[in-house]
Amino acid sequence: MLMTQQKHISLFGGSFDPPHLGHVSLVKAALEHLQVDELWMIPVGLPVHRKLSGKATGAQRLGWLSDIFEGEKRVKIVDWEINNPNPTPAIDTLRHFQKENPNIIPTWLMGMDSFLDLPNWIGFPEHQKLCNLAVFQRKGVKGTLITNTWKNMTLHEWQSERPHHAGHMVCLDVELPDVSSTHIRQNAKANKNLLAQSNCNAILACYDSVLRKP
Repeated sequence: MLMTQQKHISLFGGSFDPPHLGHVSLVKAALEHLQVDELWMIPVGLPVHRKLSGKATGAQRLGWLSDIFEGEKRVKIVDWEINNPNPTPAIDTLRHFQKENPNIIPTWLMGMDSFLDLPNWIGFPEHQKLCNLAVFQRKGVKGTLITNTWKNMTLHEWQSERPHHAGHMVCLDVELPDVSSTHIRQNAKANKNLLAQSNCNAILACYDSVLRKP
């Protein structure tokens, strides 16, 4: 009897403060290479490890993401963390996902910088019991995927037979724009080419004065 393949849902959390073309490129790469049925973007409400700029509301960030990915039916914008009045670590989001989707093992999307910091995440290493990882290389961030806790897979192995159990990881060595939300906030107008056209003007109006000295 053949095993029925589970629906493949990827989770992409972040501040998206503001969303930019780096986020868009990562989403497109995940949809193209990881055989994703649905990709859930989960903007934070109150971050655990950093502060938001305070310029954009949660509703604005949700709206911008909805605008950017309006034409992509596989992308879903999720308000779980935005609606939580308390800081929400990734482990809580994964527990919440498992409670609502007990038969699905999600794939958590992250950059290499986040992967290298993973041992410092709240609740680690419980994550490896709740999800698989897809790690995206980033320019200027050197790291290794050699690990004794996650089972490393090549992209070819992943595409041939996606894992049915949690605790696996795959690296995607794709070309992503060298951009961060922090970089854009420092001078939004000068970096408007790194913003999606659908809400570029709204983001400029919100962020152009962030971190500027009078």
